[in-house]
Amino acid sequence: MNKTVLYPFRIDTDFQIAYAWSAELSRRLKTKLSLFTTLASTSAEPVADVYKALAEAQGFYVKHFQLLPFGLRPVKTGRHFLEGEFASRFLAFSLENPPHLMVLQSDLFSNDLMKDIIHSGCKVIVLPPNEKLKTPLLQKDRMHLFVAILQQAALYNIPSSFFSTISQDTGLFNAIAAFFKK
Repeated sequence: MNKTVLYPFRIDTDFQIAYAWSAELSRRLKTKLSLFTTLASTSAEPVADVYKALAEAQGFYVKHFQLLPFGLRPVKTGRHFLEGEFASRFLAFSLENPPHLMVLQSDLFSNDLMKDIIHSGCKVIVLPPNEKLKTPLLQKDRMHLFVAILQQAALYNIPSSFFSTISQDTGLFNAIAAFFKK
């Protein structure tokens, strides 16, 4: 899964903001977004439930990152919906299919498991809890929204080339420069 951003999510949590930011990151890095979740065994139609939750998250992404007014297309995604316990299936999946970069919500895994993922050497961006992510939604400009969420994220094992790639997006570079001028 080289040149992919892996974003694991659970449909029983609020993941729309983190999904939207991960999709926008993939678009800016020109990578594929790989989505991972497990199917709920308690549901009559678990795959339909996942697609419904993803459709809502995609709508959130299109609205808040203003894809339509700018004529931007959503990113290509790979979907991996597996049966089983979430944490163990995710670890096995990420070992078998090492991503270029992983975006995790801070409340998705236990602290010990999160430390294990980070210490494994994976490039990881950990987004803050949803309460903190909702504040930047007031940003009118999609560049500032992206930067405001990036500013709150914790980055682990991220090489400097990540910032070089992001800086090639001139609109984003201008938003970052304006942010530091304040």
